[in-house]
Parts: sequence; structure tokens; C-alpha cells
Amino acid sequence: MTPVSRGGDRAALACATIIRNRTLAGVSGPPSAAVIQQMVDEIHTCCPQQTRFKCRRLAHGWTVEESIDHFHAMCDREGIKRRGLSERSWREWEAGARPDRDYTDLLCRLFQTGPVQLGFAQDYTPEELRSVPPAPPVLDVITVAADEAGAHAEQAEESELGAGALERLRTQVIWVGRRYVSEAPLPLFVEMRELQERTRRALERRIHPGQARELYFLTGALCGLMANASMDMDRRVPADTLARAAWTYGKVAGHVALMGWARGMQSSVALWDRRHGDAARYAEEGLTHVRAGSGAVRLHMLRARSYALLGRRGEAAEALREAADARVAGGGGDELHDEIAGEFAFRPAKEHYYAAVTQLQLGASAPAIESARESLSLYASGEPENRSYGCEAMASAHLAIAHLMEGDTAGAEGAMAPILGLPPDRRIGSLAATLGASRALLVSRPGGEQMAGQIEGFCAVGLPQRARQAISDGRSGR
Repeated sequence: MTPVSRGGDRAALACATIIRNRTLAGVSGPPSAAVIQQMVDEIHTCCPQQTRFKCRRLAHGWTVEESIDHFHAMCDREGIKRRGLSERSWREWEAGARPDRDYTDLLCRLFQTGPVQLGFAQDYTPEELRSVPPAPPVLDVITVAADEAGAHAEQAEESELGAGALERLRTQVIWVGRRYVSEAPLPLFVEMRELQERTRRALERRIHPGQARELYFLTGALCGLMANASMDMDRRVPADTLARAAWTYGKVAGHVALMGWARGMQSSVALWDRRHGDAARYAEEGLTHVRAGSGAVRLHMLRARSYALLGRRGEAAEALREAADARVAGGGGDELHDEIAGEFAFRPAKEHYYAAVTQLQLGASAPAIESARESLSLYASGEPENRSYGCEAMASAHLAIAHLMEGDTAGAEGAMAPILGLPPDRRIGSLAATLGASRALLVSRPGGEQMAGQIEGFCAVGLPQRARQAISDGRSGR
């Protein structure tokens, strides 16, 4: 039997803690047997040198001493005579030794599973007859080591918040914002929530005024990202609440760029909620905080979309011109839109996508086609890390609608083709709503029924449905 090193023990514990915290954040109440099994599989995938018996204990979050206490309590509860179980025996089983039949039965009772799942027996069921569970996500050893080292370094600091801890929080906020443009929103939302808990806890410590400002800013930025994710999952009320919180944190921090961005987020929520007057007012107020740079361009574009939907055609056209002028004038950039960037950035590709939307709302299909094509071209030729799958899909959807308005069904089919390949966890709520409009146009045109059916099937299984299912599963403990 090869003993596992203490370093391996620490890495396994760190890995298990990360997996357990992330998994339990998505369930309400005690975890079900299925959830425990999922954690066991994931821990074992992360740390294959550990036995399944040890992974089972780590999934429960028990120490060896606590496990033995639970074992004795189980015996008392079920009227079974206590055994003389020692810590040494338990650790030997975790190292690979097999208990006798009596102890195997009792350990299966304790963990409510079978000897195969505990690693004490072999499953000889033919491969084709086994039910194969979905493969758990793999946590690589580099991530585990980094999180372990970072967590220990934070604990080593005194009661005041050290510079290292604050730098680590800031870096993690930056990276989660940058990952948002290319990764599925639902898992990221859970990660953002955990990260925000850490920024709020840090605010409760004895900190300097400058640190407080930075923490309020980071907490507000996370509120903004969570608002964006809520919108993508078609949850408008939580999105608006989170956007308001982002504005408040920005105000407390004295961070005008965050305040302007948050008002823009509220404007976007109001647009999809058909509160076009509110959308215009939020964008206008945002411009009192952010008057130049890409943040101002975004707010001018939101004004243009709002005015177009309100029938204020002249003001919509003027807002489009002001957005273009703001882009040319520049302004040196700011911390949120240009340094942190990621989901907070408003690059020319996104500006052209917004222009296409506004032009469609003004009934100008030809300019909309030109703007949408320019947006897609910029996304295709730009840096891969800035290629937002959501905005690119939305630009394609509006290009398809513009082609349909021109009577070009073939052009619409070409624009729609890349969208239909999106996996369900990236089919954001606004995309389904936009494609619904194209489906209505298709049904009215000869030969459009097949494509309309494809869109209907596409919209029936998307991110909003996945999010609702995840919430339902969490409530039921599955």
C-alpha cells in the first residue's frame, strides 16, 4: 500500500472544498444522495490518487474524527451495537485497505450507498448496460494549487485587509468579466455570487478608506455582471434590482464610470421590458456621469434605440450621430469600460450591432444590413478574447430580419445558419425574443415554414429554460 503524501492531502482538501462550496451554492437544503455522488465523482476526477472512500468523506465535508462520530451515531440510531472503530482503521481504509464484510455493510449504511461506490468492490456489469453519468467538470491541479495558495496567503494576513488580498479580488473580478463574453452565463453567475460574498465580507473588516472605495467598486461591478447574466437568462426584475445596486455601489465609491454603466444596464432592461420612456431617461442620466469615451458611445446608442421605439425618429438619428462623434473624439478611456473591459467594453463591433437594431426599428432595412455585416466582420477579424458570442449572434439575428424585410429569404437563411449551431446554454433570452420576430416574418413568406419551424425548435431549448430547470433542481435537492 502506498501512503498518500501530506501535500496530496492538502491539495485534495482544497479541491474538495472548492467543489463542495460551488455545488452547495446551487442547492437549497441538505444535498441529496445524487448531489453527493456528483461531488464524489468530481473530487475523484480532480484527485485520482485519492481513494473513493476518502472522496466520499470529503464530499460530506467531514474530518476523520467527525466521520467516526457519525458512524457511532448511526449505530445508536439504528439499534446496532457499537464497534470499536478507531481513527487508525479509518485512515487505513482511506489509504486503500479494505474493511471486513461487517464494517463494509455498516459503512455502506452510513454513506447510504454500495460497496462499489465506496471503492470496496468491483462492478462487473457489462459496459453497454451501465448508465453513464455526465462527466463532471475537471478542476486542473494548477487552479487548485493557485486557489489553495491564495486562500492560505489571505489567512496569513493580519485582521486588516492586506494589499495581496485586495489585488487578488480585483484580478478575479477582471477575469470573470472577461470570461463572460465567451463562456456560458449560468455557471459564471454562481462564481460571481461567491466572489461577491468575499468582497462584502472584506468590507466588514478594518480597512482603509482607499480600500473601502475599491471594494465598493468591485462589489458594484459584480452586481453589474450579475445583472447582465440575469438578463441573458430572461430574468428582468432581478436584472433591474442588481443594476440599481451597481449604481448605488458606484455612488458610494464615487465611481462615475460604474454609475454611468449601471444606468445603461437599467436602460437595456427597460428596452426589453417595453418601458421605452424609462429606457431613454436612464440613458440620458447615464450621460451626466459618463460624457466621453466608449461608455458615452454606449449610452448614446441606447438613447437612439429608445427614441426609435418611441417614434422620435429625428432624435434617434441625432443620437446615432452623437455616438459616432463620441467614438471619434475618444476621451482617454476609463477604468471600467477600457481597462477592466470584457463585458463592460463597448467596442466598434458592438456599436455597429446596436446601430443595426436602431435602423431596423426606424424601418431602414438596407442600412441595418450594412451595419450588421460590419459588426460581424469586426467580430470575425478582432481578437478572439473580445469575440462576444451573444452580441455576434444578435447581430446575425438582426441581419436575418433585415434580409426578410427586403424580401430576401436566402439571405436570411445564410444569416441564421451560424445561430442555429449555438449550444442551449448560450442561447440567451434576448436572442430568442429577436428570433421570434423573424419567425413571424418567415411564416408570412412562401417557403419560409421550414425555417420558421427550425427557429421555433431552437427557441424552445435555451439558456432561460436551462436556468429555470437548474433552479427547480436546486429547490428539490436533485
